[in-house]
Amino acid sequence: MPEPRILKILLVEDDLEDEELLNGALVEIEEKRQWCNWRSVSVVPVGVRADAVDCLQRELFDIVLLNLSLPDSPTLLDTFLDVHFIARSATAHEVPIVVLADEADENLAHRLLREGAQDVLVKPELECALLARSIRYAIERQRRSVPELRQLAKAAMLAD
Repeated sequence: MPEPRILKILLVEDDLEDEELLNGALVEIEEKRQWCNWRSVSVVPVGVRADAVDCLQRELFDIVLLNLSLPDSPTLLDTFLDVHFIARSATAHEVPIVVLADEADENLAHRLLREGAQDVLVKPELECALLARSIRYAIERQRRSVPELRQLAKAAMLAD
């Protein structure tokens, strides 16, 4: 069994109260040992899209927790698309993104999932167990899908 390691999270949240609640939830998850493969968590908080993009270009993260309503983003979808593009292209591996929505919007949630979000969680409904499970599953889904996508791309290149 691999040795547990540190889970590195990029938390993109401009509301300080929500950031504190999320950090508290992450501490509680760690204390209850709900991470499985990780022994501890390292959170890098940023409050604007530009800083999130910069962090993703400089560092490797296991996951991004992304609030869409940031002060430097024109639309909610643009926020996701910008961060998702960098998360896919700037690092050695694709970083999964879990969207943190301020309110439920099924149409937006479906669109985000089609565009590549691993999950969409509504912040007022967020519970520690749900957050922990969403993060674990998002990382595992992404970990499994990247080799499959590379294999498909390689097969397509060989077919040409």
